Amino acid sequence: MNIVVNLIPVFAVLLGIVLISGTLPFQSFADVISPRQQMKFDFTNDQIICAEGLVKIIKSSSDKASCVKPSTAEKLAKTGWAKKLSEQKIEEIKSKKLMKGESAGTITKIATLKQLSTSSGAKSSSISGYAYIFDACGTTKLVKAPEIYVTSDSETKSVKLASALKPGSCYTSSVNIKAADPNSIAATLLNKGGISEKISTLETQIADLKSKIATAKQKIPTSDKQSPKNEDLDNIASMKKELKGLQDQLRRYLMVLYVPPNVKASKIDLPKSITGKPLDGMSTSLISVTDSVSPTGSNNPELKRFNVVFEACAGAQSIRLPIITVSSDSESVDVKLIDRIIPNSCQVGITRINALDSESIVPTISGNSAVSSQIKSLETQIKEMEASLADMRSNLGDLVSKKLDSATEPLALKLTEQISELRNDILENRVKLNSLLLKAS
Repeated sequence: MNIVVNLIPVFAVLLGIVLISGTLPFQSFADVISPRQQMKFDFTNDQIICAEGLVKIIKSSSDKASCVKPSTAEKLAKTGWAKKLSEQKIEEIKSKKLMKGESAGTITKIATLKQLSTSSGAKSSSISGYAYIFDACGTTKLVKAPEIYVTSDSETKSVKLASALKPGSCYTSSVNIKAADPNSIAATLLNKGGISEKISTLETQIADLKSKIATAKQKIPTSDKQSPKNEDLDNIASMKKELKGLQDQLRRYLMVLYVPPNVKASKIDLPKSITGKPLDGMSTSLISVTDSVSPTGSNNPELKRFNVVFEACAGAQSIRLPIITVSSDSESVDVKLIDRIIPNSCQVGITRINALDSESIVPTISGNSAVSSQIKSLETQIKEMEASLADMRSNLGDLVSKKLDSATEPLALKLTEQISELRNDILENRVKLNSLLLKAS
């Protein structure tokens, strides 16, 4: 009996994990998908992102990440179920215990419309569900992917709206849900704004770092008669490494943010190939090759280290994630330039390379046309779909602002169907886009 009694606290804690990671996904994982789903994207434990208010722990027996409540994390660490908590993790738990999460917005019902479906050969229509039309309004925080929890006496579901909810603004949207009594239908906004704040912070850090890199590059001599300072090159290299880390982190956040609640991560057809032929209209040329004081890392006394400054230029079309291969008689180095070269403009790149003869150093355009065209195609699709979604929501708002009748109700129902389908397509395409950017970075 004592053994059973002693196991009860541990069982209760483990049950809490099951509830958090399994049976209550809508309430527990607003904003981001569960750790198990994130692993389908091949995220490591360090890369797993927890929903706001939850803490990441590592299971001792499997070395896999879980996201749990702060109090649960402490209990699991004490029992040995989870690995020992670091001082940093303990401080994180303390701060999250003090968090008072409030919804970052409100959901207000506008109308509930019957959905009529006629069975083959039937003479009368039967109610299959309802279109729940509502206004989503932001309060004080930006929500990049508003997620609402809709309940009725017959069904519960979580829906991401695919359009950011700005503080002090509203827009009309809708969702289909089954119910025996339409008065039982209710909806709440799950987001508290913390994940969106983190993403906004990353975006600001990235923009600031890009500006610093651009300023630092302006100090690099554009003539082979003057050698760039090694500290300037080291500074740029360090900032570019930091930039890549921030960009990768942002793309992972956006991937887990935009997965629709009713779609498994493994079912999203993510882009796999990022190779291809050189990009049309792109050119590259050397600006300068100068001696570097950095070591070659080789035992060959004839080998020298060189600073290489080159220019990559786009033609009539913009180029995403351009890659330049700098080669010599001894090695080759791939240089990934920052994000984008706009049409009819150039970007300066910098690297170091070993060579026996500096005359052998040449920059060439790598075969990354596939990734550039895929990125541009997805960006165009998303932009067009977002415009269509905004038009549909506006039309729905116009309809329900007047008294609905037998002529306008079918239009509102049709718009609800179209909105539901389109927002999922937008969300999945955003996941694909950020996956592609992450793979190519």
